[in-house]
Amino acid sequence: MRFATWEATLECLLAPGIDFKIRTIELDGKKIKLQIWDTAGQERFRTITTAYYRGAMGIMLVYDITNEKSFDNIKNWIRNIEEHASSDVERMILGNKCDMNEKRQVSKEKGEKLAIDYGIKFLETSAKSSINVEEAFFTLARDIMTKLNRKMNDNSSSGAEEYSAILLSPAETEEI
Repeated sequence: MRFATWEATLECLLAPGIDFKIRTIELDGKKIKLQIWDTAGQERFRTITTAYYRGAMGIMLVYDITNEKSFDNIKNWIRNIEEHASSDVERMILGNKCDMNEKRQVSKEKGEKLAIDYGIKFLETSAKSSINVEEAFFTLARDIMTKLNRKMNDNSSSGAEEYSAILLSPAETEEI
């Protein structure tokens, strides 16, 4: 979980197959606390994972560009999210390991098309080389914050500055 360990104060919770981190960032002059749950997309934890969806405000679906199967699993995870997460959860698809172009099995265009088909934002990242990792988290956090501000304005309620969770799923590979 490269993003959570970079210049961050972390709180770790041991859970089998699920890594939990907290990172506080500054976004538009406000301190925002992100709770990051990395489920690593492991099928054996799918039932546990769905419980985390309920409180998530943002979900990152991560596939390995060097592994076609991990990309194919994204559609299953999207269906799972649609079934178990809030209808207004922010989602983002990330193609990880973009620094390994020589081993690429999934084209960037294929990832972009899938994201467009589902109306989801898309980025290619590299956890190992720190390419677009920070941008991905800040983009998702900003989208969540925009949605929260819009809801607060619509409801004329007081502000919330703490996000419930950003859930990472389903890379069967290295950390992000």
